[in-house]
Amino acid sequence: MFRQSFLALNVVLITITTCSAQTGRCEVGKEVSEPQKLSCIRAAGILLDQPTLTPTQLANGPDFNAAAPDKNQFSYFTADSMIGCYFRPHYAFAKVPGDSMKFQCWHMTPDGAFFSRTGQAIQVNDVKVVIDTDGSGEKKASLFPRDDDKNQHEIKAEHFKVKYLKPPFPDHNPRFNEVFTSVAAARFMWVLGFPADHEYPAGSANCIGCTDDPFGNRVTENKASIKDPPVSFKVVSAERELPWDEIGVNDDSTWSWSDVAKFYSNGEWSHQQRVQYDAYRLALGLIHYHNALPQQNRLDCAEWDPAASKQSQVCITPVMYVHDLGSTFGKKRSPFDRFGANPRGSLSAWEPQTVFAKLDNCELRATLLGDKQVLKEAQDLMVQRVARLDRDTVKSIFRVARFNMVDHEQLQRLRSKGVQNVDDAALNEWTDVFMKRIEEIRTAKNCKSN
Repeated sequence: MFRQSFLALNVVLITITTCSAQTGRCEVGKEVSEPQKLSCIRAAGILLDQPTLTPTQLANGPDFNAAAPDKNQFSYFTADSMIGCYFRPHYAFAKVPGDSMKFQCWHMTPDGAFFSRTGQAIQVNDVKVVIDTDGSGEKKASLFPRDDDKNQHEIKAEHFKVKYLKPPFPDHNPRFNEVFTSVAAARFMWVLGFPADHEYPAGSANCIGCTDDPFGNRVTENKASIKDPPVSFKVVSAERELPWDEIGVNDDSTWSWSDVAKFYSNGEWSHQQRVQYDAYRLALGLIHYHNALPQQNRLDCAEWDPAASKQSQVCITPVMYVHDLGSTFGKKRSPFDRFGANPRGSLSAWEPQTVFAKLDNCELRATLLGDKQVLKEAQDLMVQRVARLDRDTVKSIFRVARFNMVDHEQLQRLRSKGVQNVDDAALNEWTDVFMKRIEEIRTAKNCKSN
């Protein structure tokens, strides 16, 4: 039901705004019921304080601590990082595993120890993976010392998600471009002050106990010794979930766009919540997120009332957001393409997908099951927030996310033209389109009155 924080974040960067904190509170029992979950969705906010970031913070991501840069490399990654880890079986047990190539793993230090959830080294001789079934019937993998016969001393090592390419870069299937797009989308949301899981580029992940395709092979166990050679995945991304507690029923913390559209239209949401919702849809329009699927959404509690009773808990800051932003920077697949997927990380697909279908009437292209028009107050809010996205910042985010590698067709076109610096030209083209998206938000006319 609840996920405890495993990583200390800079409070300034994740504090909920006063506007968001006033959206509401909800009460849940030790076991959340469907009505209780719905009440938390009804009370939830989306907006965070917008952070002020240096170029170094922007490049390194939300878990980078500028005050101690040498002590926190375990918590963030760059395109040069070589991640060492031990495979954690997970997605083979998931009810809805998705389609992207990914696996979970426990984070290891360069000398073969494990990182704790606060970054301390946990020294072990060897380990084993134990698979148990939790109260909801889901299988869960835990890590123990190999000589712990009674499984009494679980190793509380940090673990996270790794996305990989298949086949490896540069011949990979563009369906798996989420390695790139999820990093860019999460960084843009961070700069704009909306919640998003923490996504990082990495040069490689060396995974002990993995096969060459752990997701495709549906691997359900790991019996490897930590001394066994790893399988190396080149050009990957690493994802950490926000350090908040999920609010869910039977391990389901999703929310529906149709529910929130109803709350928006029938008066169950406050004016502040409606402004946040419309501003969020504008932000998602910048990256052209169009998948109104509940399984890609998450409901969290960012702050609990410490004075609540033992029989129930009161969330004083419920937060809702899209946690899977990979299907972005592309378009919705054609209805005639029965066996295809939404193009992602495709400049030619993304460029025509403007924020607004009708700029002069403030009508969104991707409505996400809500009203076509957005509130003028939401537009004004976003005009203020996109001011942080100058051209240098936008290009920096695309550079961090390695958009100079994402689109094969774009790169081939630039090479065939004889462009000398193809990498820089590719980043400039992505940046040009994004700056046009920002200008749309600034210039849209006839948004809904307040």
